[in-house]
Amino acid sequence: MIKPTTISTKMRLAGGLLSFVIIFIIVLTVMMNQMSKKDSYIINIAGKQRMLSQKMSKEAFFIVHRHSNDFRELNTAVNLFESSLNDLLYGNEATGIYVPQNENIKSKLEEVMGYWRPFRIHIEELKSDIQSVRPDMEMLAGRIEKLLFLSDRVVQHMVSANLSNVHIDLSGRQRMLSQRMGLYVSRYLGTANAQDLLVYADAKALYEKTIQDFLEDPAVKKSPDVYSIVKENYAYWEEYRVFLENLLEKEAQINRHLAYIYEKNIQLLNAMDEAVWLYTNHSEEKNDTFLKFQYIGLLVGMIIILYTFVMTKEIIEHLEHFVKKAKELAQGDLSVITKQNVHFSEESEDELKEASSHISQFVYKVNQAMKESEDALKKAESAVSQLQQIALDVEDAIEEMGIDENEKRQFDKNVNATEDIAIQSAENLIHVNKMLQKLKKSLNQMVDHSPVQEEKKEA
Repeated sequence: MIKPTTISTKMRLAGGLLSFVIIFIIVLTVMMNQMSKKDSYIINIAGKQRMLSQKMSKEAFFIVHRHSNDFRELNTAVNLFESSLNDLLYGNEATGIYVPQNENIKSKLEEVMGYWRPFRIHIEELKSDIQSVRPDMEMLAGRIEKLLFLSDRVVQHMVSANLSNVHIDLSGRQRMLSQRMGLYVSRYLGTANAQDLLVYADAKALYEKTIQDFLEDPAVKKSPDVYSIVKENYAYWEEYRVFLENLLEKEAQINRHLAYIYEKNIQLLNAMDEAVWLYTNHSEEKNDTFLKFQYIGLLVGMIIILYTFVMTKEIIEHLEHFVKKAKELAQGDLSVITKQNVHFSEESEDELKEASSHISQFVYKVNQAMKESEDALKKAESAVSQLQQIALDVEDAIEEMGIDENEKRQFDKNVNATEDIAIQSAENLIHVNKMLQKLKKSLNQMVDHSPVQEEKKEA
């Protein structure tokens, strides 16, 4: 791996990696929260299915035993259970329910669906049978009363016809049997107690045998009134018996539906409960995976922070070394410092190496400038000495030529100014040269206009 050599690259690398890890952890946390919300919602829906399966069974039992035709609660539970099961099995984007995310959950929901389809069929048939049996149950009391009334008339006619006590006792028993049948049929329809059905069956068999014996009894046949009422009683009995058999068959069908619902409700409930646990385990596994990624991200972040700390420490050490070198330059003698004096380790950053190179170049140029300045200064001193000697010679010449005092003072002023400029700075040597040229020109003009020169011209 190529190691970064510049401060900016190192800082960008550390900042970029740390930013990536932080963004990764934030995105992962947001995703985990969203998935947890969806998982919680789905687990709640699946858990609600268990309650609905129990509610359907409870409502079915209540409707049967309370002799009610109010199916609203049952229908609501059935429709909600089926729609929720379809959402869990096939997904529903509108409600945020996703399809099963592993085969275990999918196979378990398909098992639930396998239990549910026949379960619903039995619920619908139960509702249909209840609706068909309710009118017959409402008619039952009236039919029992009519059979009891006819049985009582048989007793009365036998008493009026002065039949034997045996006939009267048997007819009286018939009246009791009609009441007994009505009682135990009603109890069986309300409780589905098998013992009540057995008592009814015994009473029915005895009642039917007795009334058939009455029809074949010669003493009964001899009394037209008695025989007529017995025949009427028997005709109604046949109708009543068929009515009860149909009623009991419908009730038996209802009981079979209830028995199936009771049996399969447990299987449906257990299968749905297993599906809930599968959803819960899957959600926990996902959360564990997210947490592992978070821990890995945090570990990587700590490593990056440690790397940044080490890298910053190195940069600080290099900067301190750089500052130390700069202080040495500031406190040292530049005349003895060369380019090679400012040197940094190869481990230093490129910016510090570049800065040290520039400093070395600057120091070298300063040394060269100082050397040139010294040379120029020496030349300037020589030039000033020469200028002073020339000035002395010129003054002597002026004394001999007898030049006017004003011109002499002007000349001295120019000479002094030239000397000051030459002494002030080596960098003004060019200006001094120009002033010397002006001085030379001025001297030439003064010589040209002096009285001695004019006398020489006249001679």
